[in-house]
Formats: sequence, C-alpha cells, structure tokens
Amino acid sequence: MAHIKSKPTLHQAKEIYLEEQNHFKTDKRWRAFVTSSQRLHESARRGALPFDPRFNAVHWAFNVSSLCREIVFSYCWMKAYAKLYTEHVSPVAQPAHVDFHVTYFADNCITRIDSCRDKLALMVWAYYCPFNPEKKDETLDYYQIVERLTYPIKFGIVLRNHLAFLRILQTLKGDDFARVEKYRNYKVHRMEPRIELYGVAAHHGWSYTIPVIQEKDMQRWEKELQKQYPDKHFREHINKGCYIKGVLYDRRRIKDSIWDYNEVEKHVESSMAKIMTASANAFKILVSRPPLKAKRKRT
Repeated sequence: MAHIKSKPTLHQAKEIYLEEQNHFKTDKRWRAFVTSSQRLHESARRGALPFDPRFNAVHWAFNVSSLCREIVFSYCWMKAYAKLYTEHVSPVAQPAHVDFHVTYFADNCITRIDSCRDKLALMVWAYYCPFNPEKKDETLDYYQIVERLTYPIKFGIVLRNHLAFLRILQTLKGDDFARVEKYRNYKVHRMEPRIELYGVAAHHGWSYTIPVIQEKDMQRWEKELQKQYPDKHFREHINKGCYIKGVLYDRRRIKDSIWDYNEVEKHVESSMAKIMTASANAFKILVSRPPLKAKRKRT
C-alpha cells in the first residue's frame, strides 16, 4: 500500500475537471463550433417555424449540437479522473489499473461520438429526403447515407448541391473512427471493454473458453499447437485434453477486450476534433440555405 497515496476526493476531481474544461475552451476548433452552433440556434429562433420538410434537418442539427457538448463534458471528466488516478496510484501498486470513473466517461465519449456521426449524416439526409424517424427502416446510418450521397443514381435519387455536405461527412472516416466503432460494438453488443490506465500487460484479462468448430479455425488451432509443442506425442496428449463431449475447445484472451488508456484518449481526441469541425462546417451550410436563409430575409 506504500505505492497508493491518500484516497482521491470528488473535490480534487472537480478542480482538475475545471482546469481541463478551461484549457479546452481555448481550442480554436471548439470556438469555431460554438460560434457556428450559436448562429444556427439564432437563425432557427427567428419567427415561426417554416412549413418546409427541409427544416427537419435543423432538428437533427440541434441534436448534433447537444451531443458535441456532451462529448466534451465527458472527455474533460475522463481526463480529470485519469490524472487523479495516476497522481494517487503508482504503476506498481497493483497488478491492474482500471478505474470506474475513467471507464464511465470514456464510454460516454465513445458512444456519443459514434452516435453524433450518425446524427450529422441524418441532418444532411433530412435536408434532401423527408423521412419518419419513428420508423427504423427509414432512419439510415452514417455509411448508408454516405453511399446514397456518393452514388445517388444507384438508388434512383436526384440530388443537387449536396457535394459540400458529402465532403464534410467523408472527413469522418479513418483509423480513429474505426477504433471508436469497435469499442462501441464491444460495449453495446459483446464484451465489456476494460481500460488499463498504465497500459495493457500480458497478465491482464481472463481467458475465455471457445468452441472450435469451423474447419479453418481447426487448422489454425493445430498450427498454433505445433508451434507451442513440437513433440508429436506430447501434442497428441494435449490435443485429447482439449475435447469436451466430442467438441474441440480453445482457451484464450478475447481480442480488444482490454484497451490502453493512452490509445483510447488519442482516438477520442482525434475523432472528437473531426466531429466538431465537421458539425461547425455543416451548420454554416445549413444556415446559408433555405429555409433558414429565406426565413432570415423576411425578418
């Protein structure tokens, strides 16, 4: 316990959070987003709502604006608790370093980044195609919308002046978003990801017992067994012990179930910055076009 200092307090966490928040406010991408978002809200508030289906895009834009703020809020708390943990707990204090608060706010960041990308795409799609968001089959995701904007003829769609929006959406791709997607899929559908604050070590994580059924998996398993146990007779002995009721089982750690905090922070920061910049630019286009532009002229 000599490597663990006094227990961190909520007051200390809040102080670091406020420092992170104040630092983030100086970011030019955040300032550009806030300016663009404020202009969007001011344009939409003037006069009565137009009877125009394109105004549906404004509703999605409001969702995007709120989500971006939630992402930044969670990001600052994630960093605050990560700093607080490393200030109070040494790397050698315990075998694993997973903190509930860091994981909680990292989860919030990642799920909202993934959701925000879909909503920004839906904002663009709503401008060109009226749809009912209460119907799941009409509410497309980011990839489906980008495909329709890229190849409208393939879907029997006629679009005009959509390329500026498409270029913005195409910036929301790459390794960072791929990692965000993978984390979210594990979080929502599969294994609960663990974030190790001092990095991932060989001893981290529990092995998972998996049935090996497909032929390609059996061949891969046999090759790995040959590497581990060159002796044929001993390998046969090991092989027999891996069958349960006639089914071959392998025991190994699940890939991507444990994440390095520094990696998570890097992917969150990069994708968050791209989301904010894309949102700010998309809001500018929305404000410069009908129905918001026409509405502004009448007031």
